[in-house]
Amino acid sequence: MRPNFDDIPALWECDGSLRDIYVQNTGAAHWDRFDRLLSQYKCTYTFDGAALAFPGSRSALMNHAGLHALSIQLEGAVVICCHFFSPGQLELDISPKEITGPFQHDQVLAFVETLAAALELPADLTPENCENNPFLSYVPQTRSWHV
Repeated sequence: MRPNFDDIPALWECDGSLRDIYVQNTGAAHWDRFDRLLSQYKCTYTFDGAALAFPGSRSALMNHAGLHALSIQLEGAVVICCHFFSPGQLELDISPKEITGPFQHDQVLAFVETLAAALELPADLTPENCENNPFLSYVPQTRSWHV
């Protein structure tokens, strides 16, 4: 069962930091699945601040000449960003300011469920840069959330 908006008080607390979504142990096949998943969402991509067509995750991961930012638009005005830091780890971030109620909360958790299912790997929702300290984890094999 998906956790409710009020179940974890600090989850969307506006404390000046972001929230991260981590998927560990990603490889080329996972990044290809991620790219296919993106077709379900409105996305924008910038490279060093210039708007460009998204070259695909594997191309972005191999290009270290600048900064990548892929913005994934969810319903309810929530934007999830990916910066392509490491081929072995998918890291996305969310501003808690955008999560103003249960609708946005559910949109983010539904995205995490869809992401984990597409990649066939667990996904963690954490405080910023705290990959080992999740607020929540979703395991697609059991379709379950863990607090």
